[in-house]
Amino acid sequence: MITRLEAFSFLESHQPMPSDEKLTEIEIKKYEEVRTFFINNPDEQCVPLFLNSFGGKDGLGIYQMVEDVITMYKKEIVLPHILQALKNPYEGVQYWCIQIASNFPDESLLSPLSVFLQSEDQDIKAAAITAIAQLALNHIKAYEVLEILQKEIKEISDMDTKEFVIEVLTDIQNSI
Repeated sequence: MITRLEAFSFLESHQPMPSDEKLTEIEIKKYEEVRTFFINNPDEQCVPLFLNSFGGKDGLGIYQMVEDVITMYKKEIVLPHILQALKNPYEGVQYWCIQIASNFPDESLLSPLSVFLQSEDQDIKAAAITAIAQLALNHIKAYEVLEILQKEIKEISDMDTKEFVIEVLTDIQNSI
């Protein structure tokens, strides 16, 4: 059984975790143990540590489950940490924080998320489109979101991403 101190120490020393290629089985098992610990022993101080811990896109399947920890907390606790983590230079951190931001729609996210629409990484771009769409679907700056995405669609060359934006625009227009 891991202690609170060990859990925090592990997260603090893994900002971020190694890339998926360098991630060891021991590290990912410990990460999962830490994640489970904080589900069973909530402590809001773990939020910024988890948000800045993503070392790659997958974490061997564990990263997507970190959302279970983060969504236990209120938006007022999580949002400032998401906004800060979106500035992190690591793409893994950016990607997962954009994904998690979809669960905490707030107008303060529109500008920082819009920056990621210019990403060369199609996964990051798609995550940003989804998170921005969640704002509009929650009646937050819906017309501004429509305008941003309509402008963005003209710049997209990847057909899958373009089709995705068209679907998102349709969903938003149907919800207004």
